[in-house]
Amino acid sequence: MPLSSVELDQRRADMMLALYRNSGRTCGTYTGLWQEFARDVASSLRDADWSDMRAKCADAIRATNSHLAEDHAEACIAVLRAELVRGWE
Repeated sequence: MPLSSVELDQRRADMMLALYRNSGRTCGTYTGLWQEFARDVASSLRDADWSDMRAKCADAIRATNSHLAEDHAEACIAVLRAELVRGWE
């Protein structure tokens, strides 16, 4: 089920707040913050060590002690999110 416009707006606002908090900025402005984040994420993705990420996903899947695809997918998504926001956490 798709998110409502209110839910989507809230997620976007929460993301921008998290980015601001983790950016090291103290000026109170969000100008250029999304672009800076997008550039860094693109660089991280471009330079990713896919064999290392695959190993991390395999470790995360093994840690679920489950044969359920949803658990495995959730574990992989957590690894990918961590990799994509490396340096912004």
